[in-house]
Amino acid sequence: MNYFRIKVILTIFAVLFPLVAHAGGSSYSRFGFGDILRYGDSRIYAMGGTGIALVDDGSINLLNPAGMSRINFTRFSAGYEYNRFSSKDSSGSSFNSTGGFQGLAFAFPISRENGIVMSIEATPYSKVNYAISSSNFDTLSGSIQHQNQISYGSGGLSYLGLGLSGTPLNALHIGGRLNYMYGRTRQYQTSSFDNSEYTSTTFDRTIYYSGFTFTLGAIYEGLGQLLGLPSLHNLSLGLTLRTASSLDANAERIYSEGDTTNQNGTADIPLSVGFGLSYLHQNRYRFLGDFVFENWGNLKPFALDPATLRNSYRTSIGFEAIPEKGADTFWKRIFYRAGFAYNSTYYQINGTGINEVLMSGGVGLPMGPESWLNIGLQVGMRGTTDNKLQKDTIIRLSVAVSASELWFLKFDEE
Repeated sequence: MNYFRIKVILTIFAVLFPLVAHAGGSSYSRFGFGDILRYGDSRIYAMGGTGIALVDDGSINLLNPAGMSRINFTRFSAGYEYNRFSSKDSSGSSFNSTGGFQGLAFAFPISRENGIVMSIEATPYSKVNYAISSSNFDTLSGSIQHQNQISYGSGGLSYLGLGLSGTPLNALHIGGRLNYMYGRTRQYQTSSFDNSEYTSTTFDRTIYYSGFTFTLGAIYEGLGQLLGLPSLHNLSLGLTLRTASSLDANAERIYSEGDTTNQNGTADIPLSVGFGLSYLHQNRYRFLGDFVFENWGNLKPFALDPATLRNSYRTSIGFEAIPEKGADTFWKRIFYRAGFAYNSTYYQINGTGINEVLMSGGVGLPMGPESWLNIGLQVGMRGTTDNKLQKDTIIRLSVAVSASELWFLKFDEE
C-alpha cells in the first residue's frame, strides 16, 4: 500500500509541474494584475474560499498562518485546477479554458506543545489569461478599410511564503508569514488591414514584478467563554492582515518598427484585512464565514501605466460535514463541503464595477492515515453585458492531495 501512495504522489506531481496553460480566460484579466486568486487550501477551496477562523490539524491553512498551530505531523498539499470560461457581450459569445498548477505547501511542527509550526508555500496570486479578436472598419486617407485586431495576455503573480505559527495561550493562536511576490505579465496586440498598402502594427509589453509583503494572523477559540455563553464554546474568531507594499516593476515595450523602450516604476499592493468566524457543532458540522476588504481604489498596479480600480470586498460562507471519529469504512470517512461567495472585485470598467457570485461544493476522499484527495467544484457568474461589458460564466474544478508523513509509514498487515 505504501508503494501505491508514492506512485500516486509522483503521478500528481508529474501532472502539476509542467504548469500547463492554454490560451483563454476572461478579458477582464487584462486590467490591473489580472484575476486575483483565493485558494487557501484544497479543503478551503470547496467551502467558497472560507477559512480565516479555521484551525485544524487536517490541512495547511494558507489564508491565515495562525491556523497551522494544531498540525502534529509534517503535512504537504498540492493541487491542479481546471478553469472554463463562457463569455458573452453585445457582439457575441466565446468559450475558453485553461488549466495548471494551483499550489504547493509544506508544514513542519517544531513544538507541538506550543503550537509552533513552520510552513513553506508556493501559490499563484493573480492570473492574466485572455485572447480577444475583433474586426472593424477604419477611415484612412479618405477611404474605408477593414481592420483586424488580435490581443492576448498571459502570466501573473505568485507567492513564495515562509510562515510560522504559535499558541501563547490555550485559546489563542497567532502566526506570521513573509511573502515574496514575483511574476511576469505579457500583453500583445497586433492590427492588420485587408489592403496590403497599409502596414500592420504590433505592440508587445512585458512587466516583471517583485517585492515583499507580510501577513499577520490570529485565531481566538474562547469566544463562548469570553461572552459567558456555553452554547458558543466552539465558536472561533479569526483575523488576518496583509501589509501594503510597492513592488518593483520593470516594463519592456516592443513596437512593430523594432523599437524597444524600458521603464522602471512601482506597482502597489494594498492593505488587506480579513475577519472570519468558525463554529463546530457536535464535532460533526462546521459552519464558517469570512469578510475581506482590500483598498485598491487609491492605488495603481503600475504607476507608469495606471488603470482605474476600486476597493474590493469579499463575503463568503462555508460548511463542512466531518466524519465520525473511528469510522471504519471508506464511505463513512468522506468529508462533504459546500460554500457561497460574493465578490465585489477591484475591476471598474467604463465606470461600472464588476461583481462575482460563486457557489461551491466538494468532497474529501480518504487515501490513508490523515491523508485525503480533495475535489472541489466552483460555479460562478461575473460581470454584465450592460454598458458594452462582458458577462462570464465560470466553472473551476480542483483536484488536490493533502497528506501527512503518516502516509509514507509502512504498517504491518494482519
